[in-house]
Amino acid sequence: MKVILPIFFLAAAAVLTGLLLYLKPEAEEAPVERPLTRVEVLTVEPEGVRLTVRSQGTVLPEAETALSVEVAGRVIELSEQFRAGGRVEEGDLLFRIDPADYEAAAAARAAELAEAELALAQEKALAEQAVADWEAMGRGEASTLTLRKPQLARAKALVASAEAALEKARRDLARTEVRAPYDGRVLSKSIDLGQYVAANPANPVAVVFATDRAEIRLPLTEREADYIDLRTREVKKVRIFANEAPERLLRVGRLARFEATIDPLSRLTYAVAVVEDPFRPKPDQPAGAALRRGQFVRAEIEGRRVEDVFVLPRYALRGTDTVYLLTDENRLVTRQVEILKSDFENVFITGGLAPGEKVVTSPVAYFVENMPAEVVETTATGS
Repeated sequence: MKVILPIFFLAAAAVLTGLLLYLKPEAEEAPVERPLTRVEVLTVEPEGVRLTVRSQGTVLPEAETALSVEVAGRVIELSEQFRAGGRVEEGDLLFRIDPADYEAAAAARAAELAEAELALAQEKALAEQAVADWEAMGRGEASTLTLRKPQLARAKALVASAEAALEKARRDLARTEVRAPYDGRVLSKSIDLGQYVAANPANPVAVVFATDRAEIRLPLTEREADYIDLRTREVKKVRIFANEAPERLLRVGRLARFEATIDPLSRLTYAVAVVEDPFRPKPDQPAGAALRRGQFVRAEIEGRRVEDVFVLPRYALRGTDTVYLLTDENRLVTRQVEILKSDFENVFITGGLAPGEKVVTSPVAYFVENMPAEVVETTATGS
C-alpha cells in the first residue's frame, strides 16, 4: 500500500499537467512596431561667404626704447611725467644731468678753436709773404717748406680738430638733457633725483614706448593662413575682442604683414595686426575700449571670399566629415562631404552636397542606413 500511493499521486500529476498543456490558449503574435525617428532638417543652398580666421595674441607697442645716458653726472632735475605710466610728448624733457662740467669743457674747446683760427690766420699771412719773397729774390723752383705749405696745412688741421672738439663738447652738453624720442608713455625708470649716473649704454635708466600704434602677433596654422588672400593689396580688417569677454569688441585694426618664417617647433606662422592710437579711449567706443600694453586679446582676421559654399551649424556634422541626409522617401542616409573650414559655430562645405538637400541637424539616438524618419521642423540655410 505504501508503494502504490506515491505512484498514484505521480500519475495523477502527470495527467493533470498534460491536460493543462493541451487546453492552454494560443498566444497571438503582434508585429513589432518601432517608433519613427523624429528629426529636424536644414534645407541647404550654396552661398558666397567671407572666411574669417580666429587667433589670439598680446598687444605690444610698435616702438619701445630703452634709454641710456651718454654722459656721466648727477641728476639735478626730473620731469613730473617721468614716472611709470607717465604720458610724454616728443621732445619733452625727462631728466637733466648737472651740466656745469660740460659747459666748462665747451668753453675750453671754444677757446682752443679761437687760438687755432688765430694761428691759421698768421700762417696764411706768413705763407703769402713767403711766396712774395721768393718771387722777388728766389731762383728756380721753391720747396714746399720754403713756401710754408706744410705749416699752413698743419694750421688748417688744428682748426678742423678744434672745431670737432668744440662740436663734441656741445653734443655732450646737449646730452645732459634727456628728452622723449616720441609721443608715448614711460614704462619704467631706475634713477631718481640726486643720483649719479654713468655713461653706460648697456645699463638703461628708463624704458618708454610709443602710443601712436600697436602691433599684435597672431599665430596661425598653414591652413588658416591659406584662408587669407595675400595676392591683393585690399585692406584686411582685424577685429580685436577682450579675452575675458569674447563678444566685446575693443578695436578694429588692419592686417599689416605676415612674418617671413614658420616656427620650426610649433609649425606656426605669424600674422601681424596693427592698431592705430590703441592706448586712448575713442569717442565712438566704450571708455574701457582702450588697450593696454601686454594685454592678451582675441582677434578675428578678415579672410578671402569664396562662392558656392554650404554653411551648416557645427552640430550637424557627424564625426569628422559626415552628415545625415533625409531622402525624398523620408529615409536617413549618410553622406561624406568636403570641408573647407570649420570653427566652433559653423562648418563650411565645398563638396558632397547638392542644392535643396535636407541635412539632419537634430541628434539621432541610433542610426541604421535607410531607416525611416519623420520631419518635425524644417529650416533653410540663410534663414
